[in-house]
Formats: sequence, structure tokens, C-alpha cells
Amino acid sequence: MDQLVAHERAQQAFARVLAGVKPDQLDGPTPCPEWNVWAVIDHVVGGNWRVAGTEEPTPGSAEDLAAAHAASALAAQSAFSADDGLTRTYHIRIGDVPGSAYVGLRTTDTLVHAWDIATATGQPTDLDPEVAEAMLDMSRQRITDAFRGEGRPFGTEQECGDDHPIADRLAAFLGRRP
Repeated sequence: MDQLVAHERAQQAFARVLAGVKPDQLDGPTPCPEWNVWAVIDHVVGGNWRVAGTEEPTPGSAEDLAAAHAASALAAQSAFSADDGLTRTYHIRIGDVPGSAYVGLRTTDTLVHAWDIATATGQPTDLDPEVAEAMLDMSRQRITDAFRGEGRPFGTEQECGDDHPIADRLAAFLGRRP
């Protein structure tokens, strides 16, 4: 799957889930134990802005979150789509990475956090199966035990049968309990 298409579709999946979040759910817990629903949204919106090389505050009101996400998703997509977007080096928390790797990380991050919010707010988790499958394949190739555990980006892989949606299996691979 084309990396830019996958990134755009993950952002669209996130937007669809975000549209289903009710204002009284923003303080609710998520599968990310340290973050409530608003914090997960803030993480995705902030991550999009970092791809674009800027910082923008995430609004606290539910009414403004969809517009904030849309603007940040467009900025990230534009950055990755630039002539050097997939070849330049991005400086991120885990070190310097080429855009061709970073776009996959951001796509996975966005889709899995859409799953987190869907789970937390009682929405379906069957998110873009084609993108989820591509991100699961990529994650299986790139995520080693060195990235798992306390203080690391991912938890221990959880069990999840083939009868679950592929987005559930991606979330389980990354340490969530479907």
C-alpha cells in the first residue's frame, strides 16, 4: 500500500472516530492507562503538527477538536507529500528517522489511537482493514522486544484471535487488550 495513501486513510479513520466522541466522554479512560480520551486526541493532533514542524495547541472544547484534527492532519499529509517529505530526516523521540519510516510510524500511531478512542467511547473498532493489515505487517517487521515494556513505546503483545477485526489484531500486537 502506498505510504501516503495509508497515512491519509488512517487520518480519515481517526476523524470518523473523533466525530463519534461525545463531549462528556473526553475525560473517560482509554486503553492507554496514562491518557484519557482528550489526551489521546491531543497526542495525535500534536504529533501531526510536529510532522509539519510546528506547534499548535489542541483546543479543550469538544466542538473544536474535529477542526483541529483536520488542520493538523492536512499539515502532516502536506509535509510527508512534499518533494523531500519521505527522504528527509525527522528528529523524533526515539532518534532521527527518515520520512519513509516516520510516515509508517505516524500512520500506525494514528490508526491505533483511533482504535483506543473507539474502544473507550463504545464505537466499532473495525477501522480501515486494508490500512490496519498493512500497518500490522510493517509493525511485525519493525517492532522488536527492545521497543516493548515499561517506559517503552509498546506493551507486550496480547492474544487476539483471527476472528477479530484486523485493527483489533494490530492493537493487540502493540500491547492493547481487545
